[in-house]
Amino acid sequence: MSHNVMDQYHRAAKRFHEALGESKEIRHLRDALMRAGTESEKLAGVYFDVTIEEDWIARIERAIPHLEAAIREDRQFIKSEGNITSIERVRKVSRSSVEHLARHSEMITHVPDEGEDLVPDKLQVYENESKYDVYENRVLYMVLCCTRDFLDYRFVKISQAWNEKAMATSCDKTIRATGGKLTFELRLTDKTGGMTEDEDALAKKIARIESATGEIATLLAMPLMKEVAHSPMVTPPITRTNVLRMDQHFKEVVDLYDFLSTYTGDGFTITRHENTRTPFPEEMKGEIAELALFAMYLNYKYGRDCAEELEARYLAEEEEKREAERRAREERLADIRARMSGSEVTVEECMNLLSAETAMYEENLQKLRDELAVAAEWKKSAETAAVREDLLRNTIDEVRKTSGEMSRRASIMAAESRVELAKLQSQVEELSRNLASEQDLRRALNARVIAMTEQYIGRKADADYSEREAFLELEKDRAAFERVYGRNWKKAKRKIRKKYLWGKEE
Repeated sequence: MSHNVMDQYHRAAKRFHEALGESKEIRHLRDALMRAGTESEKLAGVYFDVTIEEDWIARIERAIPHLEAAIREDRQFIKSEGNITSIERVRKVSRSSVEHLARHSEMITHVPDEGEDLVPDKLQVYENESKYDVYENRVLYMVLCCTRDFLDYRFVKISQAWNEKAMATSCDKTIRATGGKLTFELRLTDKTGGMTEDEDALAKKIARIESATGEIATLLAMPLMKEVAHSPMVTPPITRTNVLRMDQHFKEVVDLYDFLSTYTGDGFTITRHENTRTPFPEEMKGEIAELALFAMYLNYKYGRDCAEELEARYLAEEEEKREAERRAREERLADIRARMSGSEVTVEECMNLLSAETAMYEENLQKLRDELAVAAEWKKSAETAAVREDLLRNTIDEVRKTSGEMSRRASIMAAESRVELAKLQSQVEELSRNLASEQDLRRALNARVIAMTEQYIGRKADADYSEREAFLELEKDRAAFERVYGRNWKKAKRKIRKKYLWGKEE
């Protein structure tokens, strides 16, 4: 925690000690706790004096945008390489390929017929390849690596000190008190503090170092730097090319390298301190005893569920104190007034009278202000409740209106759904009938095909329907064929009767 927080706790601890007073029971318990368990008392602390100079952090932060801009310039040169390739594999012919062919006629092994094009057997094809390992990019990569190593060394050292800081306190105390035994055990390990420099300022500097380290790592991970990493590292001194001298961003890269390479010292100082106390000092023993008594209070308050009872007694006691002060003040005022009639009152007593009257007036005025504040809060709450009530009423009306409309629409949709469902059911029944008819016709035709096969081909067809699934299908085909046969036989009988018995023609 910061120094400011520790100062607040120190002031609160002193007021806490003063408020407890020196009652006999408290003094007896405190003395017993101070004497108990001294052999188990142990305090161990490790802290550091850390000072971080800001010049190198600011210098690197200023250079990072230029480092990124230099990478984004994407400097490269084009390298052209030629390869002898079979003419069948050549897709594009450049001017350089034609010029090379003109110098190497041995690639032409046959003369074309009159009117045909001259086609060589081979041709040199040139391919352009981008090379990124220019000197400026290699210098940029070298400066990034130097910056990374510079930051890593300092960040690791400072982080080690930051993480090693710790304070630990422990003790075991057991005493015989009225009503039974009291045992208090304390185990505290604190790694939140331990730096003597202001915690907030130190944490901000460490965060800046960590941020710069991450940004440098990100720049080194960019595609251009990954490509340049395969090239040989530049060795100092750096040759100042025109780009390194004239380009704004590369000039900043070189300036950063000059700063880092000539930087002397670590840029920070760390002094380690250790503090061990066994047993505790007398003052600390008393404060630990008060801590144990406060823990007893918490046990009593929450273990016996009497927080409301304690609060009620506290408020009653405070009211009694205020009432006693008021009565004492009124008695002094009455005494002064009585003596004023006899001219026995001094100027000092008059001043005391005025002060007492003023105090009573201010006390009453403060009470009125408190009551007015409470009334204002109640009024504000009432107004807020009224607004919420209006909103709820409007919402209820809207909901009722919407509910009626939704019910009406639901009824209409339900009726439409019933009509649509009836239509769909009718269509399904019609389709089912058509499907059954089509299936019968298909099976009848299938049976007819089987019969015709048997009639015209016989056993040579070698059709086997003895397996269960096949035989079941054959039975279905037979049944369908017999149904078709039965329907058509009835039609045929009617036609025969009309023609031969009744002499009617169709």
